[in-house]
Amino acid sequence: MKSILTCLILLLAVNPFLSQRAKQLEQLLANYDKAGQFSGSVLIAEKGKIIFEKSYGYRNGPKKEKNTNNSLYRIYSTTKMFTATVILFLEEQGKLSINDKLSKYYPDFPKGDSITIANLLSHTAGVPSDENTDNTVDEATFIKYISAKPLDFSPGTKWSYSNSGYYILGYIIKKVTGLDYDKAIESYILKPLQMNNSGFHFNTVTDENKALGYEFLSENTSNEALRFKTDHPFAAGAMYSTVEDLFKFNESLKSYKILKKETIEKMFTPYLNDHYGLGTDSSPIFDKKKAGHDGGGPGYRSRYYRVLEDDICVIVISNSELSHTDAIIPKIESILYNKPYTTVEAKINPQDLKKLEGIYTAEDTYFNVTVVDGLVIFKEKNYPRCSLFPITNTSFQLYDKIIFTFKPDETGKINSLTVQFRDGSVKTGKREMRSIRWGIIGNATPAGWGENDIPLQNDPKNPDIYFLKSYQLSKGGLKFRQNNDWGYNLGLNNDGKSIALDAYDFPIEESGIYDIVLDMSNKMKPQYSITKSVK
Repeated sequence: MKSILTCLILLLAVNPFLSQRAKQLEQLLANYDKAGQFSGSVLIAEKGKIIFEKSYGYRNGPKKEKNTNNSLYRIYSTTKMFTATVILFLEEQGKLSINDKLSKYYPDFPKGDSITIANLLSHTAGVPSDENTDNTVDEATFIKYISAKPLDFSPGTKWSYSNSGYYILGYIIKKVTGLDYDKAIESYILKPLQMNNSGFHFNTVTDENKALGYEFLSENTSNEALRFKTDHPFAAGAMYSTVEDLFKFNESLKSYKILKKETIEKMFTPYLNDHYGLGTDSSPIFDKKKAGHDGGGPGYRSRYYRVLEDDICVIVISNSELSHTDAIIPKIESILYNKPYTTVEAKINPQDLKKLEGIYTAEDTYFNVTVVDGLVIFKEKNYPRCSLFPITNTSFQLYDKIIFTFKPDETGKINSLTVQFRDGSVKTGKREMRSIRWGIIGNATPAGWGENDIPLQNDPKNPDIYFLKSYQLSKGGLKFRQNNDWGYNLGLNNDGKSIALDAYDFPIEESGIYDIVLDMSNKMKPQYSITKSVK
């Protein structure tokens, strides 16, 4: 025992900075966890050794099952690095060239003789990005749809992020290898690297470590985010993984286990623009270069990169859309490089937060503030919701330099909200005593998918209940929408029962007279009913 203690003391004496960084990382993430602002897993490694790894929040909110370092998360566009790796491996094998024209694989694709595989990898092909799951159900449907769309620009002249380009790459992989895309990724990467906790078809995964993806997650309330009906978005972002499996992938790039050194250098070199290479994104960090790929979609956020010069790997994956993932990353970087950073341990009275709720109207916009389970949810017109990190009962932040300040009048009642942005600009909203307006929109309504909603009525005795009685609907679909704002629309999740943001249309199977109810009593977990009217 004495010898073990001696070794431990010597280890800490040799590298006290390593121990100090781990403590700082622990404190930083503990503050976000305590404030309910992060659910997910973090892994940080230096020169091939993990120096910090920990998980926070819940993989299953209602069951109170905690995330672990083995939690499985969707990684969305981080998938693109795997797609690119297989394409470049096939080039090394002489089975294709990134200079191949798209017309080689799809002879009828318009201007296919001017688009290269390299253009698709680097988002310089001009192929418009499409996110609609109806257009991406299979190869024939997608190619027919996307080939009918005009290019956004002449190939090789500009840069524009395009998931569609990666769909095409997935189908090219199948044409060249004879394997379905997911099987090719498994054969060329996952099995050789023993990434046993990564794969595709997340909806069918039954592993107990599966982390559900949430659009809202707190101690007492949760609502699952949209679950796609298909393995969307395919080669652009359908993978799931763990922090430890992504670390295995990181190490394989360093050791040239799958790709040669010169290939990886080409992969990391910006193509046409100043940051995006062949399936990798790079950016500066304290005058050094980091390269990797972010991912994000309903319910999940994935951040993976390596600082090439110092061999530092950062992996942060979250299963909550409102987690402060992007606010945490710069603070992690400051700790790793011994730079100044701020961290605040929230000291608030949850009972006082309800006083902040309301609508704040500015010149050309409005702010909607909702408080649920001690979390302050901010929504600006035409922008997504976000959760504010509390500094005091009336002061909050989203990032270090985006500050929200609620101000009282002479009687002490909150009557304004000031938002200060990174560039120093300020927006101030005055509190108004009015209710939120909800409506319906869709081809099942008389107005169709036009600009304006059909307003729902409001129950004066229960202002969170919205309804239309004996209303004529046509066969088709509809969604609920707040204040004509596509930034806040509600649809049907793929279970056919629950509501989610930006989800599928509520189906109206036949024309008729309907009673429609939207219950926003629990604003983070709405309920609805659409039933035939009883005569």
